[in-house]
Amino acid sequence: MVVEQSVVCPALVGRDASLTGGVHALERAHAGHGSTLLVSGEAGIGKSRFVRAMVERARTLGFLTLEGACFEADRAHPYAPVLDLVRVLSATASPALAGHHFAPASAELVTLFPELRSIFPETPPRPTLDPEEDRRRLFHSFTEAVLALGVVQPVLLLIEDVHWSDDATLDLLLHLARRISTARIALVLTFRSDEVGPRLTRLLADFDRARCASEIGLRPLRAAEVSAMLQSIFGPEAAFGPRFVDALHNLTEGNPFFVEEMLKALLVAGDIARADGVWRARPLENVRVPRTATEAVGRRLADLSPEAGRVASIAAVAGRRFDFALLQALTGHSEAELLVLVKELVDAQLVVEESADRFAFRHALTREAMRARLLARECVALHRAIATALEQRYGADAHDVDDALAYHTFEAAAWESARHYALRAGARALTLSAPREALQHFTRAVLATEHTGARPEAALLVARGRAHETLGAFPEANDDFTAALAAAHESNDQRAEWAALHALGMLWAARDYERAGRYRRDALDVARAIGDPPLIAHSLNRVGNWYVNREEPRAGIPSHDEALAIFERAADRRGVAETVDLLAMAHHIAGAQDAAVQLYERSVDLFAALGDRRGLANALAVLAVCGPSHHASAGPVAASVHTADTLTSERAVRLTTEIGWRAGEAFTRYLLADCLAWRGEYGRAIHLARESLAIAQEIEHLEWQCGARCVAGVMALELFDLGDAVAQLAAAHGIALRLGSATWIRWTGGPYAIALARGGRTDAAAAVLDAIGRAVPHSAPAGDAAAHTHRTLGERVLAVARAELALATGLPADALEALSDADTRGTPRAGLLRGQALAMLERWSDATAALRTAYDDARHHGARPLLWRIEAAQGAIHLGQRRRLEARRSFDAARSTAADILSGLGEPALEAAFQAGVDAAAPPPPARTANQVAKAAHGGLTRRECDTAALIAEGKPNRAIARQLGIGERTVEGYVASTLAKLGFSSRAQIAVWAAAQGLAGTKTPAGRPPR
Repeated sequence: MVVEQSVVCPALVGRDASLTGGVHALERAHAGHGSTLLVSGEAGIGKSRFVRAMVERARTLGFLTLEGACFEADRAHPYAPVLDLVRVLSATASPALAGHHFAPASAELVTLFPELRSIFPETPPRPTLDPEEDRRRLFHSFTEAVLALGVVQPVLLLIEDVHWSDDATLDLLLHLARRISTARIALVLTFRSDEVGPRLTRLLADFDRARCASEIGLRPLRAAEVSAMLQSIFGPEAAFGPRFVDALHNLTEGNPFFVEEMLKALLVAGDIARADGVWRARPLENVRVPRTATEAVGRRLADLSPEAGRVASIAAVAGRRFDFALLQALTGHSEAELLVLVKELVDAQLVVEESADRFAFRHALTREAMRARLLARECVALHRAIATALEQRYGADAHDVDDALAYHTFEAAAWESARHYALRAGARALTLSAPREALQHFTRAVLATEHTGARPEAALLVARGRAHETLGAFPEANDDFTAALAAAHESNDQRAEWAALHALGMLWAARDYERAGRYRRDALDVARAIGDPPLIAHSLNRVGNWYVNREEPRAGIPSHDEALAIFERAADRRGVAETVDLLAMAHHIAGAQDAAVQLYERSVDLFAALGDRRGLANALAVLAVCGPSHHASAGPVAASVHTADTLTSERAVRLTTEIGWRAGEAFTRYLLADCLAWRGEYGRAIHLARESLAIAQEIEHLEWQCGARCVAGVMALELFDLGDAVAQLAAAHGIALRLGSATWIRWTGGPYAIALARGGRTDAAAAVLDAIGRAVPHSAPAGDAAAHTHRTLGERVLAVARAELALATGLPADALEALSDADTRGTPRAGLLRGQALAMLERWSDATAALRTAYDDARHHGARPLLWRIEAAQGAIHLGQRRRLEARRSFDAARSTAADILSGLGEPALEAAFQAGVDAAAPPPPARTANQVAKAAHGGLTRRECDTAALIAEGKPNRAIARQLGIGERTVEGYVASTLAKLGFSSRAQIAVWAAAQGLAGTKTPAGRPPR
């Protein structure tokens, strides 16, 4: 197959910090502080690509670049890289210029390399007398030539792969490195960190002792950086999911060369293909080892003894890591014999020692390449032998090696055993929050079941579906749960039917609330038919949560209360934890933040005690936004200081990443962004919101796409980027309508209407709010007075939006009515709007009091974006009362707070938009007149007072000053008194000294004109 798609990554990925260090070395060399830079890393890690980037930077800085390289055969050719350097200069400039620059070393170079006679035609070779003297002469003359080059132009000397260099060249490089510290020379050497011989080891030690070199070690790429490589190679059409990226990363261990080689092999095999304009990949189950890896392993195996090769083959089948005792049992060798053979593998750089009992293949591809050399029947026999050895060794404690037994029995085609061990290993992986491993084991169990001629039972399909769901694979999860439901119906298994319905209800909540509700109600009916209290409690929780997400929390809370009572009677700690968490969410959405905080703090303790990291991450994330956050800011913010700490949300983000919960990663990231935005930390918040949206789109999680876009839109709104705000909030609102979630319809519709109103589209804003009112009526049942007093969070969001729209259309009384109807007291955002509405009605004292309360609340909760807006609104009130000095103070305070926010933004376009918005709300002070500038420059003195001070410095009395200035003597006395007061002086002598220091003394001062 012909592969037209290049797999060479066009960008340098994951090396920003390292490249910064390299460029710093170049800049120092450019300034005359030469040094040696060592670039190290394993084969294929990207050393050549890294130094290519350095060469490009060096050329932009005006460096002359001379490049050489060592090859494996060069160990027998002294000074081969030096020949390269001279040839490069000859080819890039001209032979004549090369001859001129290297003239000091011409005799030594021609003696070493007769082929350079064309560059040095008039230089005869120097007769060889004393080899050591010749060596010293070459070192000196070559170094002098390089230093002379540096005088003309900064020089970058690059020599790659010095691990293959001859000893003489290494000695020359050490001599050169010691001489360039005050020259405009940068010497860059690359070497493989896993192939450092004795002589190179000595050179590195000499560099350390002389302190004349620094090292940049290139590390393997992380999974996210491998994903960035794929995007760079395949462009925006790349649609590789996280499972493929993680598998590719695990197999190549982040080695860029191996990544490219694997991609090439997959393209050739058709496992990566473009369909409908999008690049997609099949799962990396049957690894196709690149030819380059196979050839490299083959070369190393050729040097092994036959028995060592056999041991290597057995170890390759055993796994990436293998125990010495297991290997001994499989080979039948004594400990001493096996140690010799394993040491042979270590010396061949195939295997590394991890501990006294455990070894591992140096690279995952090394092991795969060795397995690829075995016949299929050989592999099957070895897997069977390994499984038998493990069972014999661990006996009844085989649970400790369930994962290994599941793998080996499956590969040995022992289907019954494979199914047994895979089920146990998968269940254990789920409890350990390892969904990828669980999915792999459950898939083996499904395939093993099918190989026995049976159909997978519903419980197995539900278990695999949950692993798919955790990893964000919605279609696969839905297929498994649907198949499980069909299997349950077929076998008339009500418990299995309940499990499938329950799983489907959970899965569809992220896409379609009405469909999720049908599954949940059906599951409750089945649970009641069975009569099993725990199943009933689980279903009650899900039905209650469905009501909550329909913005009917008071209808859902009784279901949660009933479920909690059932779990508490059964002493079911996990059930209690989950129910408390759901009750907390119900109170949060109901707008009762203090109650929500108490419940969430209890659920955090419960999940932590259970070791449930997924439940803990969820509880921590929502606990944080119950406190100061945009999310909760339409209602009274919880008073708990604990929730104000973003460390709570940051811990949640870390947990979801650690356990590979993709939906949780999206969820916790946008909630942390929300908390940071409330504090005005927009730089980090914007980055997190974008990450959240990318993950949610990748796993097609509509609900968290809605959340991420909503947060991004609110931030754009606060930063005066109305175009992006409207786009993001319109998209979020569209998703909410598609989901059918009343909660999200209100949470997104309110900010969307505000964005439209601020952009002057008040009719469109009113239409959005009216449509929400028709589609999502008031959630409180008729006659429920308490519910009408305590509005839900979503209703308060809409009240704030209606208030802002009323202000935009000049209806302050309507704004006050909207805020009063939703009981938004104690809410700083609502307090700001209330103050602005009262100011429009010219109720100045009431407006000031409202803003003062809002300011105190905002400061208590660290809401810097609200602080500057409240200060600006206070300035507007002062202006309305014609109190210009007080207005200026308020505007200056607002601008100072806003400037602090602006400093952490980090995006020029947003910074410009935000500054323009600040200037409009809190105008900068007018430019000072020339008189004001002059007055400020001289301690606040007027022109006449400056004239008087100048004449005092000349020793003139008041009468002479009055005569010269053409004013009365008593007026002069007044100027003197005023000057003494303004400057804080007590005598005319002090005025005279001050005037001289200001340059006023001796100035020609005609009557009526101040000194300049």
